[in-house]
Amino acid sequence: MAVGGAPNTPPNGPPPSAIQTAPNLVAFDPKQVVPSQQIYLQRNDLIAFNILTNGTSIALRIDYRWLTPQGEIKEGELNLPFVSGSAFVSLPIYEGWLLSFAARVTSGAVLGQWTFLQALITRTPNPNAQSPMHALFWSGFIYAFTANGWPGLPAKELTDGPGIIRSITGSTPAPGAEISEVIPSQRRWTLLCFRSTLTTSATVANRFPGFLLDDGGINLFLIHTNAALVASSALNTQISPGNQFYGDGVGSLSLPFPTPLDLKVGYHIRSNTPGLQAADQWSAPQYLVLEWGQWDS
Repeated sequence: MAVGGAPNTPPNGPPPSAIQTAPNLVAFDPKQVVPSQQIYLQRNDLIAFNILTNGTSIALRIDYRWLTPQGEIKEGELNLPFVSGSAFVSLPIYEGWLLSFAARVTSGAVLGQWTFLQALITRTPNPNAQSPMHALFWSGFIYAFTANGWPGLPAKELTDGPGIIRSITGSTPAPGAEISEVIPSQRRWTLLCFRSTLTTSATVANRFPGFLLDDGGINLFLIHTNAALVASSALNTQISPGNQFYGDGVGSLSLPFPTPLDLKVGYHIRSNTPGLQAADQWSAPQYLVLEWGQWDS
């Protein structure tokens, strides 16, 4: 009990879910022997985790250890189910030295899924992107069933590394409409290739399939084939940064795009087809990208 009879209670916030403690076999005075990692949390300090993922409803587990001023090592576990997109969470250890933490995604390995984690010090029980943070002491990627944390591998930026290879199935537009694929929120892509098929109706007309890039308002690049596609036919169209224009004469066409081709949130990959008829159908858009997260837009 504190002076005056008020109980000592930790700050508000989600409590650790499974704190374990046991008497030490060796006792020492932390004033004389302190941990090598100098992260000491006061009673109004909290550990905040900033999470960004391209997954949906992922489960994240964080196990941590700290040393109390009385020389006792304690362990805790924080389980975060159903994280989608981005999230902030904080936890108190009341007072002491943070010794370590390890995080892992436990909801299963999904092809192309990634989760990025930042570990910070704050005094805000329910932190968000605008909350004051007093220290960033680790950041890195957490992959399914593989732990990462502090101390351990060097901290990484969100855009570090080779990126995640993702094969993405796009949306098939209505008949007579163009393809329009948008880079989602908090993503950065390098386009490797894109493929789709245009099937024309029996309406007699010349179509000139092509593709364009825009930033959500301004067209940045546009290219078409110079060979007309006639009625009642189909053309498989591929685009790839740095390749050459090529039509094989048997239903396949390759169009060049700039290289490298880096895209961010709000940019579009769109088909653009002069002569497109009401019953013509673009279908089966499929593209291959390298993906990173991106904090800003």
